[in-house]
Amino acid sequence: MMISTMRNTLLKSFLGLSAAALFFVSCTKETTDLSDMNKGHDFAPFEIGKYIVYDVDSLYWDDLLRAQIPRRCQLRYDVADTFRDGAGRLSYVINVQIRENESVPYRPNDVIKVTPTANNLIWSQKNIDYIKLVFPVSNGESWNGNALIPLGDQDYEEFDNENWKYTYADFDQDYKPGAKLYEHTVTVNQIDDRLNDPDVDSTAYAYRNYAQEIYAYGVGMVFRERIYWVFQPQPGGSGYRKGYSVIMRAVENN
Repeated sequence: MMISTMRNTLLKSFLGLSAAALFFVSCTKETTDLSDMNKGHDFAPFEIGKYIVYDVDSLYWDDLLRAQIPRRCQLRYDVADTFRDGAGRLSYVINVQIRENESVPYRPNDVIKVTPTANNLIWSQKNIDYIKLVFPVSNGESWNGNALIPLGDQDYEEFDNENWKYTYADFDQDYKPGAKLYEHTVTVNQIDDRLNDPDVDSTAYAYRNYAQEIYAYGVGMVFRERIYWVFQPQPGGSGYRKGYSVIMRAVENN
């Protein structure tokens, strides 16, 4: 009788420990092979049918109206098709749709083309080619992400700045752009440059040029912040900013 009781006690203890162990495992962060992550390609995975939805907050400074024009919307990026570029490389078509809020339907907004190669990711949008990522991925790795942009043209003035330097940071960190937590992210710091502050001195030329993106392993870009404005002083301190700022936060993906 005593042996039976002891067996029951040991069995209950084992089951309790097993349940606790299962609970602990289920609550720990999902592990990912760092060697695979370092290769980098899955920080921008492309497959027809994949999508990401972003909440977007933007601000436009109109120097003629002397007004700040805010806007909020949602953008949906859908990988819709593939093609071969001029060099025969497999490329992907991303259809971008926009809506003001969740109560209205999406409508077409833009088309992006991306070309992943063995060494980098080329992102083509509004006739501008960016080298968004390079492979492999590691903290401190830097590259000229604007190398394909023709400088010296007024249309590309915001890129004509020697302080542009794409650099990886915060490799394999969690990031929460909104309500959703993304594990295993890497940050791409692109530029952080400024001169003067018109709110302090309205008689001096000023500008702000900032760009940062964050990519989640197995997902793609989950955060983007871009700020660009210039301030031309006018007699009597009547100058005004001209430019824009955009923040994109991923809220849904498959």
